[in-house]
Amino acid sequence: MKSTLHDIVKLILSFACVTGKCCAFHSIVLGHHQNNRTQRHRTLQSLIENNMPDDNNFRIGYVADVEGHWDYFLEYVQRSNVLYWEEHEGHNTNISTTTTNNYGITFQRLKLRPNTHFVYGGDSVDKGPGDIRLCRALVDLKKQYPDHVHLLVGNRDLNKIRFSSELSDDDMKRPIEDIKRPFWDSNAKSYKEHLEEVKQTHAATKSDCTLDDLNTKTERLRWMLKHTLGCPDTFEFRREEIAYLDKIYGSYPPTCETHESSPVPTVLHRTNDVDVDTTKVTDEDVVESFNYEINHSEGSLRQYLHHASIASIIGNTIFVHGAIDRLTMRFVPSKYSKFDLPTSPPPSFAEPSIDIADGMMIDDVHEWVQSLNEYLHDGLKDFESRPHWNEERTSRGGEALLAIQNRPSMWGRSVVCNSYADGGVVATDDAEEQRKQALRVAEEELNPLAFEGVASNVFDQAPADWLLAHGIKRIVVGHKPTGDCPAVLSSAYTGVEVCSVDTSFARRRDISTGEKSNRFGVNRGDAIALVEIAGSDCNYNRLEISGTLADGTEYSNTHPHIGINEDAITGDSILGKKTVDGWWVKASVSDSYHLCRGKGRTVEYDTRSEEDVFVCHQLLKR
Repeated sequence: MKSTLHDIVKLILSFACVTGKCCAFHSIVLGHHQNNRTQRHRTLQSLIENNMPDDNNFRIGYVADVEGHWDYFLEYVQRSNVLYWEEHEGHNTNISTTTTNNYGITFQRLKLRPNTHFVYGGDSVDKGPGDIRLCRALVDLKKQYPDHVHLLVGNRDLNKIRFSSELSDDDMKRPIEDIKRPFWDSNAKSYKEHLEEVKQTHAATKSDCTLDDLNTKTERLRWMLKHTLGCPDTFEFRREEIAYLDKIYGSYPPTCETHESSPVPTVLHRTNDVDVDTTKVTDEDVVESFNYEINHSEGSLRQYLHHASIASIIGNTIFVHGAIDRLTMRFVPSKYSKFDLPTSPPPSFAEPSIDIADGMMIDDVHEWVQSLNEYLHDGLKDFESRPHWNEERTSRGGEALLAIQNRPSMWGRSVVCNSYADGGVVATDDAEEQRKQALRVAEEELNPLAFEGVASNVFDQAPADWLLAHGIKRIVVGHKPTGDCPAVLSSAYTGVEVCSVDTSFARRRDISTGEKSNRFGVNRGDAIALVEIAGSDCNYNRLEISGTLADGTEYSNTHPHIGINEDAITGDSILGKKTVDGWWVKASVSDSYHLCRGKGRTVEYDTRSEEDVFVCHQLLKR
């Protein structure tokens, strides 16, 4: 009977391949594996042992969008099979042994295990009080293992280049009225509106205060962070970190000799036990810190950008911060790109042409990645050589790097900022309708702002075929939150597996009080995810995802090997697929599945038994 059912399924699947229609199946029909995982594992054990090399031979660790949450990164390292801390005796610090013991801190150096790679997927700063520590640790790791550690740039890393020009003495002389709201966000406040709001808060104590009185670098920076960079708490986070580093190292900025060591608490989540006095850190100190970390050659963020890339390929897997879609594939922007609404006509969105006026198209994936990384390094050299505006305020160094992290500037072709994620998953019907509408508006109305907030089409076969033709079978990204665990698209759909990893803001709510928990901070939430790629080598491997869901549930899942014959399933083939009723299967927990669906920033979760999961297959022509 089982054999007959299996034959029926194969027949229906063949029909689905021909018609291109979606076929729904009860989980028990899917090859008998869901109701008896243990038996399936045993029947495949001999196949695994005889035909598959040891999975311990190769491993990649990945994390992204930590955004200054030092406690989160510390727990990630504790869980990691790739990274570990090693006590470091070479640090130069004025803190006494007694104080170190009282606060439970040791100075350690981040290390990489043998036969492994580590990829940091971008966005190192902004949302927590550990920006500087995180950048320092990642850069030191890269210096130790230059060929095995890969640091990617995210929008939050690149957009800090603006500080050099927009907080300069010359720029502070501009009339307040000339400083408009960001061109990509019509809902944001202009600088004048921000100052008027600040003036209202001072009205009781400083009734004669004018806008010119308030026009300081402190307020300019606060406005930039809150209304143009989406991180209103970052100013105070930096004050907290300055006080902490000064207490631990005896000075801020710490001396270069301390860059190899990181203060690691002996008990996780006890970083704040160090008694620091933030009142001693002035507003001017905070402004100077932001300038130092991006402008000085030894600044933490400056160093991070210097050692980073836009994209990286390791074997069969490509890593970018945002997304590879029909618009970003092959495209390398012009080094003269502007951080503004483009004046050039829009490209052909349906079938991008090789002949474009604002960049170039490169067919080979590896050459494309190389060209993107050269674009980054050329942009950094430009930034370093002329960090301020020219006299006419029409040009500044690094302008092209600001452009690539802004979708309207790129006519929607930003590999850094495009994103698959919507509603906690990698595809929703609503996001697809919005994407189609955006393309129509952009083309008919010549409006690049239509691309802001639009999700990429993860089911598009064109980018998948392009990647497959060059040996790439997996895309790993971060950038936009995907609920309380990574969102995966099974390779069964297009031939390319997609993993979107950012779990920011995923938090649980107390049932009795309705209050939200914030284990890793307000912006980070409660969930944590460990994404690793394990196999015999860089071309024969599988996703292994584990962690803690927002409700505190631990999970550990293995996805199918990439490139394995479908009859030899070596992982849970239901993961990364969509159910008939519109839910995505995101994780397996005990004898049930953790499902997710949503729209925009709204995310829902459900738990179903194995017998109650009906999945929908949209199979490749292959």
